[in-house]
Amino acid sequence: MKRFFIIAIVLLMTLSSAAQTTKEVYVGYSRVMDYCKVHSFGISGFQTTKVTGYGNGVEVGFNFIRPITKPLAVVYGIQGMYGWSEGTDPYLNVYGKDQFVKFFVPASLLCEIRPSSSKFAIEPFAGLNTSFYALGKTKYGGTTYDWFDGKDSYDFDRILFGWHVGAYFVYDRYTLSFNYQQDFGYYTGASPLPVDARWANIEFRLGYRF
Repeated sequence: MKRFFIIAIVLLMTLSSAAQTTKEVYVGYSRVMDYCKVHSFGISGFQTTKVTGYGNGVEVGFNFIRPITKPLAVVYGIQGMYGWSEGTDPYLNVYGKDQFVKFFVPASLLCEIRPSSSKFAIEPFAGLNTSFYALGKTKYGGTTYDWFDGKDSYDFDRILFGWHVGAYFVYDRYTLSFNYQQDFGYYTGASPLPVDARWANIEFRLGYRF
């Protein structure tokens, strides 16, 4: 984890050294979705049920926006998020809660659509990202499970890769952005039924550029 932060900081400082690079700071809310495949054995034999869980997240981040050639630019940065989801297991009627802290490193290609001499612009973007989970735990029926300690049948990698797509709505130096992000791979767990799950987020952000 320390090695990642050192590399990320050096890379961001190097890439952001160009005078024309615009910087952005933002805060946001994330609607967290957990696409689950729950595996069980019933009367008809082995079966898989698809379930989607929902949660919430709050985030803060910093981006660099570096022009390539009009109207294209590269966006890269770092983001921190605290997320949680909670509810009652529909199968066993037991309360559970997930909590996680992750750091998110996105890289996007952005296209600026701006009317001539206007302060308003729309900037659709798409790209890839890497997520680094510093904390992840599930509380289920009074027992707390750590996602990364190798116990309780959990198999969660701290480093996950994914993709994202979204758009900025820009007025002068102020930004409102919407972003959908999803991991490529699944993590697995058992609390108490075997589960394959994939995280996704719908993010809403307010930002300021300078």
